[in-house]
Amino acid sequence: MRQMNADAVEMIPVRLIISLAIISAIAVMMVFASSSLRILLAEHQVEQECRLLESTLSTMVGSGVPRDVDEASAAEGTKRVQTFTLPDSLLYLSFGGDPDSLNTGILKPGLIEDGAAIFYQVEGGSKQVIWLPKETYKFREGTYVDHKWVIKGAGQSYIVHSGGKITLVFERVQKNRIIYILIHGTDESTV
Repeated sequence: MRQMNADAVEMIPVRLIISLAIISAIAVMMVFASSSLRILLAEHQVEQECRLLESTLSTMVGSGVPRDVDEASAAEGTKRVQTFTLPDSLLYLSFGGDPDSLNTGILKPGLIEDGAAIFYQVEGGSKQVIWLPKETYKFREGTYVDHKWVIKGAGQSYIVHSGGKITLVFERVQKNRIIYILIHGTDESTV
């Protein structure tokens, strides 16, 4: 009987160590799962905002009137104003191109598929893309010149660099008889 009690007493520290190891492993798995869930929820939030925008723009691209950006006295084109609520972990949201095609973290406003795509990435997540019909969705960044919004340079994507609330204007425009969706902030101070 004495031998059995001695064995049981010797096993208590071993059992305690095993129990602590199991508890630690469970805690690590919960932290990893929580981190993965946060990334997944942030990506879902950005995708939902983009799908809502796509839905809002579908009526504009189907029947909206474009403004000729080269004509100074042209009437405004059909517009949609969209307010986005984006997660704080957003690294970028780009309308028209992949701003980090080399995965270096340096964002450049190039175009892909003539601007018919939305790219985004949240911290810890992978790059996501929503492809749109290139006949109707040709995103271009706008710039404010001589009291009107025009296409910036030869054309580039519009990049949102951080999360939070942001309001953007999407206007149907044309340049050289090609229809685009011009994107800019809500006033000239957002340039």
